[in-house]
Amino acid sequence: MKQILLILFFLLAVGTERAVALDASICNPGSDIVYYPNGDLRSCNLKDITLLSGVTCNLLSTAEFYELGMLKSCITKNFFYYDGLACNEYGLISFYPSGKLESCVLATRVEVDGKTCVEQQPIALFETGRLKSCATPR
Repeated sequence: MKQILLILFFLLAVGTERAVALDASICNPGSDIVYYPNGDLRSCNLKDITLLSGVTCNLLSTAEFYELGMLKSCITKNFFYYDGLACNEYGLISFYPSGKLESCVLATRVEVDGKTCVEQQPIALFETGRLKSCATPR
């Protein structure tokens, strides 16, 4: 019985996230709305501040989605915290299809893989979480 409930919960949670991300009602009327060939939402300008895949995305910014409905990128409205990193508000944030952070603009200085990355600059990570690139202090 517990297994059935867990499976139902998982299906509902995944289904809800996908439906929210792919529902064109989140898009600003009159703005460009782009769809994948199968009809799923690919990108649009958001009409409101919108919570997508755990990220609060800013209104009137472009949100991009992967074909399965997960958030690919948007401009944040608030700070976003991910595995010891603080991503800045009003900055571009992007994710891999797995949901792992790909890049963002740092809000604070941080050390990643032995390298100091400065605030207010982009950081990029490999899907494994290892540092791909960042700006270092001068």
